[in-house]
Amino acid sequence: MIDLSDLKIIDHHAHALFHEAVWRSTPLEAYLSEAYDPVMLDKFVPHNVFALRSYRELAGFYGCEPTRQAVLEARAKWDYSTLCRTMLAQSGIEEIYVDDGIWLDQMQPLDQNMVSIGVPCKRVLRLETELANLIVQYDSYADVLTAFERHLYALAPTLIGFKSIIAYRSGLEVMQPTPNQAEAAFTAFRRGLSPTEIAPRVADKVLLDSALWVGLRVAAETGLPIQFHTAYGDPDLDLRLANPLHLRGILESPELRGLRLVMLHCYPFMREAGYLASVYSSAYLDIGLTIPYLSTHAMRTSILEALHLAPISKVLFSTDASRTPELFWLAARHGRRMVAAALEQMVADTDLTTLEAQWAAERILRGNSLELYR
Repeated sequence: MIDLSDLKIIDHHAHALFHEAVWRSTPLEAYLSEAYDPVMLDKFVPHNVFALRSYRELAGFYGCEPTRQAVLEARAKWDYSTLCRTMLAQSGIEEIYVDDGIWLDQMQPLDQNMVSIGVPCKRVLRLETELANLIVQYDSYADVLTAFERHLYALAPTLIGFKSIIAYRSGLEVMQPTPNQAEAAFTAFRRGLSPTEIAPRVADKVLLDSALWVGLRVAAETGLPIQFHTAYGDPDLDLRLANPLHLRGILESPELRGLRLVMLHCYPFMREAGYLASVYSSAYLDIGLTIPYLSTHAMRTSILEALHLAPISKVLFSTDASRTPELFWLAARHGRRMVAAALEQMVADTDLTTLEAQWAAERILRGNSLELYR
C-alpha cells in the first residue's frame, strides 16, 4: 500500500475564500457542483454522488450525523476563522497558488486569505481580468495592448504564474488577428459599452485572441508558466470549445519557445491532454476539479488515463478549491486517496514498481509543482 498521509501537498491552482458574510449566506450545494441554476442546486445537486459522499465525509469532520441537515446545522455553529485554519491544517496543503481574479467583491484579498487559512499563498494573474481593467482607458486597441504588455511585465516579478480563461469566453482555438481586425473589433466593442462601465466583460474573440498572444509572449519571456482552464466547468463554458487539443497552435508556435503551458482540469479530455503532454515539451496537465467532483471510479480512471501517455513528471494536482475551506479539505483528502489508488493499480499491472509508484505520488502531489513554478 502507498501511504501518502504525511505527504505535504503543493496546490498549484486554487482561489480565495469568501468573506464570512458571503460564506454564511451561500448554500452548501453551491460548492458541490459546477451548476448555478437555483433549481439545480436545490432539487438535484443534493442527489449527485459528490454531494452524497461529501455530506458523509463532512459529518466526520463536524462530528454530526451523516445527513445533509445535520451537516448544515453543525457547520453553522463554527467560528469561520477557526474553521478555515482547522480545515487547511488538516488538509496537509503546504502552499497554494491562487488565481484571485474572480468574484472580486465577494472574495478575500490575497493577504487576508493567507491570514485566514494560515497557509502561504502566491499569486497567479488572470489575464482576462487585467485586460478588462485596462480596456476602457484607451482610444485604440494598439494602445490597450501596449499598456497590457507593460502591465504584465511590471507585475511579473510578484507572480508565480499567469492564467487564461479564454476557454470560457471564445474557446481554446486561438487565432492571430491582424491589427486592422483588432481595431475594428475594438471600435465595435466601445460602441456597445455604457458610459459607467469600468471593467467590462470582454468576450469578443478578436480582442481576446490578440491580448492572449501578448500574455503568451510575456509568459515565455519571463519564464512564468501559464495556466489554461480547459474542459470541465460551469455552464458559462461551451465544452465543445474547451478541448485542450485546440491549444496545438500555441504549442507549435516558434515564437513561444520555452513557454510552459498547464492544461487545468482536463476532464473529460484527459486522454487528449495526456497525449499533448507526451509530445510537446511545453505541455503539462492537471487533475484538479476532476478530483473531488467525480465518482471514485471516475477520479481513479482519469488519473490512469492521464498516465496512459503523459510523463509522470508532467502531471500536477490542484484542488481548484474556492470560496469555502471545505473544498480544500475534501480535495486534498481525495487527492491523496485517488493518486494512491491509481498508482497501486499501475503496480498491480506491473507498469510501475512500488518504489516508482511512491516517487510518482510525490511528484504528482508536490514535486512537479515545485519544479514547474520554481
